[in-house]
Amino acid sequence: MRPRNELWQGCSGYWQNYFIEQNLLLLGYAAWNGYLNRGRGILICEVTDVIPAAIDWQVERVGFSQQFVPQGQIASYLQETELEQAVIQRLVQTIATYDFNREMVILIRSSGTIDINLLQPKIAPLSCYEQVKHRWAEFQSDFLLPPGRSCV
Repeated sequence: MRPRNELWQGCSGYWQNYFIEQNLLLLGYAAWNGYLNRGRGILICEVTDVIPAAIDWQVERVGFSQQFVPQGQIASYLQETELEQAVIQRLVQTIATYDFNREMVILIRSSGTIDINLLQPKIAPLSCYEQVKHRWAEFQSDFLLPPGRSCV
């Protein structure tokens, strides 16, 4: 018998969609907050936990830290990732033109791999931001993790 899809996702090696789904409000909050304070940019998520072979994304959480890198610093930041120059240039162009009202650009790093997404979620970044601010008590623990495990 094959495990449920949310358990199987970890076995396939591509778990990033579940990570995004699980953390969408926090990601949208951080992306919009970054935009408000620094303009266009990319949200970098550094996964700090090892993703188990089988994970139940409905109940298990994955630790990660976030950093918003503004548009003017993206090229130099990405040089350290060892991405090809053509990929970096395309990403810089995408960040210059994405619709910040409906989209967010997210780079997820985990165990030496990089996954880059231009997200167009059903919940806009501004709405994520407002929901997290309105329900701050629910999310506060996500922002008060031990050093190196922050979500903002």
